Amino acid sequence: MRDREHGDRTRRLSAIMRFIAQMQDAPGERQLIESLIQAAAVWYDLDARAYRRGLDGRHGIVLHLPGTDVANDPDTLDVRSLMTRDGPCHVASLSELEQLGWRGQQTDVLLFPVTCGDTARWVLAIPGTVDREVEEQLLLVCRMAGSVIERHDSRRAREADARLGRRMSRGRESFQARAHGLVEEIAALLEAGDVRLSVRAGDRRALTLAAAGGPWDAGDPPSIEAGASTLDAERFVFGLPLGNDGVGILEIRARADRPLGEEEAVAAGAAARVLGAWLSGVSISAGRLHEVEALKAAPPFEREIQTELDRARRLSLKGGVLVATVPGMAPDPSVLSAVIQVVRSELRSSDLLGQLAGGDIAAVLVRTASEGVASAAVRVRQRLDAMARERRLPAVVVGHAMYPGAGPDSPARLVARARRDAGLMFSN
Repeated sequence: MRDREHGDRTRRLSAIMRFIAQMQDAPGERQLIESLIQAAAVWYDLDARAYRRGLDGRHGIVLHLPGTDVANDPDTLDVRSLMTRDGPCHVASLSELEQLGWRGQQTDVLLFPVTCGDTARWVLAIPGTVDREVEEQLLLVCRMAGSVIERHDSRRAREADARLGRRMSRGRESFQARAHGLVEEIAALLEAGDVRLSVRAGDRRALTLAAAGGPWDAGDPPSIEAGASTLDAERFVFGLPLGNDGVGILEIRARADRPLGEEEAVAAGAAARVLGAWLSGVSISAGRLHEVEALKAAPPFEREIQTELDRARRLSLKGGVLVATVPGMAPDPSVLSAVIQVVRSELRSSDLLGQLAGGDIAAVLVRTASEGVASAAVRVRQRLDAMARERRLPAVVVGHAMYPGAGPDSPARLVARARRDAGLMFSN
């Protein structure tokens, strides 16, 4: 008999060690906890229930063995005053069981924490008496499961950082295009319903930079301090520190069929840090909020160029396009605003000025001969060179192109010819 018991114990310990080694391959924490419940049933004939921590700090029942009657079990547990991060909790008295929500429970309940950081992400509830040796083995497995979930969290944060980093490095974009792209990336990453990015500076009314999903109502975003966050199953709100008197506001709303939880909070926190770093680099303050608003409100300038090309074609008119760019620099509303002001000062009131989808500033000189366009390009280049020296920026590059050209004209062809004239593109 003793040899048989020893053999069973050895086989069980071997199975536990294999299980611990295989934990690393679990695709997600739900699958990991589900396999832990099944293993406890196979190893020890235990009927465990798994409660997952919600953003309000309470644990809700999520998993149990098929066919288990949980009608008399609590739907939620509040174990914050009972459990420690290092060991199980014995609930033995009827009054304690009733207080936690068990109805008609006549035996002890043993609660095992699966701890991540300082909180129990999951709690395994096991009714009945558990041997001391079994308790120690289960506690070891739960601790290892917590370590695996922490690594899952780190991977989620890295994935969020990498996805937004790739979106940030997608070449030159206008401020508006980049803001919308980042917000859409967050919505896809979290499988969220709606995402909105706003900025508030000083006492000015908050400005929405970009939104995905929706529709968002016309109301202002909630007030929140820089560095703070509020998290619940329906909505996350992050205050992004921008320096000076500005704060960015990232709102993430859940889909109706998919509430937000701890896993989404990890990824959302990483995404908020990326957005905060980007907006801080843009240097938004109360004095510059109007610059951001102007850039955000303007549609891509290619539409204006196309409209003027259509008009010139109908009326047999000539003109030219100027393109100004700060090579290698991410679009900064304060710098772009300065470039716009300089270019505008050298244009006539009838000329058109705006920002291209790629981030460059462009102007259309209507009804202008080639000599006039070339002369304007020289004046703009000299003024922008002086501005760049004053602000210690890379030299602003200016190129120009005429229309009509040798072939059919389009905004893309005109801009390409202007960039080639500036030395930013080369002919084959």
